[in-house]
Amino acid sequence: MASRYEGLLIDVGGVLTTDLIVAFDEYCAREGLSGVSIRDLYYNSAEARRLFHRLELGEIDAVEAQPQLARILGLPETRSRTLFRDLYTGVHFVPDMIRTVEILHASGVRTGVLSNSWWYPIYDDPFYERAFDVQLISGRVGLRKPDPRMFERGVQALAVAPERIVFVDDFEENLVPAREMGMLGVLHSPDAPAPTIVELERLFGVTLGSA
Repeated sequence: MASRYEGLLIDVGGVLTTDLIVAFDEYCAREGLSGVSIRDLYYNSAEARRLFHRLELGEIDAVEAQPQLARILGLPETRSRTLFRDLYTGVHFVPDMIRTVEILHASGVRTGVLSNSWWYPIYDDPFYERAFDVQLISGRVGLRKPDPRMFERGVQALAVAPERIVFVDDFEENLVPAREMGMLGVLHSPDAPAPTIVELERLFGVTLGSA
C-alpha cells in the first residue's frame, strides 16, 4: 500500500547533526570557562537569548555577533574572531540520519530543511544539495520556528499538502504549529536516532534500517 506521506521537513541541529548545545558547552569546558553553560545562558540570560534569536532571524551577522557572545561568555575579544567556527568544531553529522534522508529522497519523497540556524558554512556540505529539494534556514528567510509563517513557507516551497508532510524536530514547541497546519510531527531525541528512523520507515513505507 502506498504511503499517504509525500514530503519530509526536517530540522538540522540535534537531528541531522549531534546536539549543538552539548557541543557548545564542550567548547566552553575546553576554554576553561568554569561554570559557563550556553544551555543555561540561552534559557536564563535575556541578553544571550536575544542575541541568538537575532542571529536566527538574520538581524545580525557573525562579524557583529561574535564579540558580543565572547563578552557574555567571558572570553577575551581576540578569541571572538573565530568563535562561531570553534563552537561548531564538535558538531558532526549523524550517519544514520543522513542515510535516512538520502534514501527517502532517492525513493521520491520531497525533502526539505526547516532549521533555525545562523552559521551558514555547515550548509556548504554537498549532502544538502544532494539530499534536499528545498532549504529554509531561518537566518536567510527572516523567520524562525515556531513562527507559523516559517512552516507556511516550508509547505509552499515543498509543494506538498501539509497533511502529506512529516515534520521532524527535537523541540516539542516546534511541532505544535506543524501539527496545527495538518502535518504529522515526530519528536526526535538527539541521543537516540533509531526510534525516529523506525517511525519514518513506517510512515513512508520505505526500508531505511536503524542504528
